[in-house]
Amino acid sequence: MSLSLSEVQAEQHEFRSQCQTLILATLNEDRWPESSYAPFIDDAEGNHYIFVSELAAHTRHMLANSKASWMLIADEQDTRQMFARRRFVCVGQSQLIERDNKEFELRLEQMQKRFGEIIELLKSLDDFHLLRLVPERATYVRGFGQAYSLSGEGLNQIEHLKRS
Repeated sequence: MSLSLSEVQAEQHEFRSQCQTLILATLNEDRWPESSYAPFIDDAEGNHYIFVSELAAHTRHMLANSKASWMLIADEQDTRQMFARRRFVCVGQSQLIERDNKEFELRLEQMQKRFGEIIELLKSLDDFHLLRLVPERATYVRGFGQAYSLSGEGLNQIEHLKRS
């Protein structure tokens, strides 16, 4: 079944809304990539928000170097073909949102609605930081031969990737 680009756009939004954690790739002090994960929320502009501790290497990495990549990926149990797992991969920048910024409270309220009372406890810990992950570009893969590039403001420009 072939989908129109607008149908693919709607599908990838639905896929992203079902995910609760993302896999992070950050660069350490020696510029080697390291992977980890974090629970997240997102906004209408396509940004993702994570609330993470300085004790985690990925937090220290992103505070020192804002470049990052992150991926949302379908659960293995929901995947028929492991070589074609549905996924959404972003490349972009991390931005620290200071505790005295109005957005800090807004985003933590959203996190509390999604993840529960644990956010209230984490908010009391000084080593936790709210980071906004701003994608510069993304790729949505829905299966073999079904990869799409997303770009532009809010990642609203979509293009089917084809072999050249």
